Amino acid sequence: MKKMINFAVIIPSYNEHKSLNVLLKKIRIKYNNPVYVIDDSLSPQKEQIKALQKKFSKVYVTSRNFKKGRGSAVLVGFKKAVKNLNNDYLLEMDSDLAHDPYEIQRFLSKADEGSYDLIIGSRYFPGGKIKNIEKERTILSRLINYFLKIWLGINVTDFTSGFRLYSRKAIEIVLSNKIQSKGFITLSETLYIIHRNKLSIGEVPITWNYRRFGKSNVNSRELLISLYFVLKMKLF
Repeated sequence: MKKMINFAVIIPSYNEHKSLNVLLKKIRIKYNNPVYVIDDSLSPQKEQIKALQKKFSKVYVTSRNFKKGRGSAVLVGFKKAVKNLNNDYLLEMDSDLAHDPYEIQRFLSKADEGSYDLIIGSRYFPGGKIKNIEKERTILSRLINYFLKIWLGINVTDFTSGFRLYSRKAIEIVLSNKIQSKGFITLSETLYIIHRNKLSIGEVPITWNYRRFGKSNVNSRELLISLYFVLKMKLF
């Protein structure tokens, strides 16, 4: 028997007005759930993204003064969304159209099947796909995920996917911890916290599309910082 799943959407954003506008249109085709956008964009995109909350119903934009990192933005979104007691789950996704809103139903169906506290949309779970990206980057991503699986000791296939559904219980546990990282590696840190607290973790396959607008916000410096935080998770 299917249950009604109340959820809010959390979207971190940085200079992605065009893609975010398209993403919100796609979300609104099927879902009228609250959407919290945490934006670190520069002007004029900051103002353009801020205006989206007037264009779309139940879209709430929080503008920050400078880029503080993807993970930091998501945590701000968690804190805002969890205040609404109607939100039993929080769905995290990227603003650059790498994640398809039509696949949200997969997360909801999985949540309906069992009591999962975290459901990860995986590129590498059976049925998952990656589109429009160089083979070398796919190989690097697989190697990073293999290392994380061995180092952190968690049996999942995709540690760096930002397409996820969290239960309220998982969010409250994450927020009760002091998160050390601020960039994309926060995805692995929050996963590790949830695993360490023995919560239930599941995966669903997704199709990941490489960016349509703009350029990647992850650089070599952030990769090195991320490696440091991953090592720190278990060593300290």
